[in-house]
Amino acid sequence: MSTQILDTKTFTPVKNTILAVRRTRRAYLGLHVAAFEQAQIGFTKARELTDGLFEDLITKGEILEAKAGAAFKGTQVKVLEGYSETTETVRDMLPSSASRVEELEAEVAELNKVLKKLAKPAAKKKAVKKATVKTTAAKAPVAKKTKPAKTAASTDAAAADKYISYVEDVRGYDKDADAAIVKKIVDHCGIALQSRDGLYVACSDETERHTVRDSWLVKKLGLTGETAELDAKVMTVCETMQKDRMKSRVTFYYLLAKNEAKLATL
Repeated sequence: MSTQILDTKTFTPVKNTILAVRRTRRAYLGLHVAAFEQAQIGFTKARELTDGLFEDLITKGEILEAKAGAAFKGTQVKVLEGYSETTETVRDMLPSSASRVEELEAEVAELNKVLKKLAKPAAKKKAVKKATVKTTAAKAPVAKKTKPAKTAASTDAAAADKYISYVEDVRGYDKDADAAIVKKIVDHCGIALQSRDGLYVACSDETERHTVRDSWLVKKLGLTGETAELDAKVMTVCETMQKDRMKSRVTFYYLLAKNEAKLATL
């Protein structure tokens, strides 16, 4: 007896919970069915209300289109009538073409007469001007300009000016330097002196020192010996000219030749 009472008390709450869940699920499904039915009823009513509405709209559009066409035709007729009346009025205001042509011909004839009168004195003035030009040209002949002939003295002066700056720079290191020898060095360097790199020797540049060694000491002065020995000769002149930041190539070559007693062979 006590066991049956215990079982009933234990399982009754579980059974109630299962029933509650089932009822809730069924209510949820019923809600969806009700919503679907309401939607069908609304759609049916809307279709009943709008049934035949599209056809009515087409009919009203046709009526409105017919009225607009009739109004346009009436306006077009009025415009054409007004245009024809305006054209006739303007035509009446204009003079006839025949009379206007005669008037223009008379005006052209008058203008031609005036132009002929003005042309005669102008021609006479031109003739007078031509005559005066001829007489003045005959009286005052133009003297030809002659260029002054170059003299031997001016040529020598120009040549001297070309070398004077080099001679003065060399004499800053050798006051008894022969200008003729300096001239030979300038002529040897030639067009190279027209550029900045050719005009000066850069002792800080090893490639430049090697160029001086090979082109001047070896090829021009004919020196032989160890490369280190020849490089030392170049460095000696670099030290001699160290006060000059820009070392003149002509002076540099002169001092190299002087140190080797080669000035006479240049």
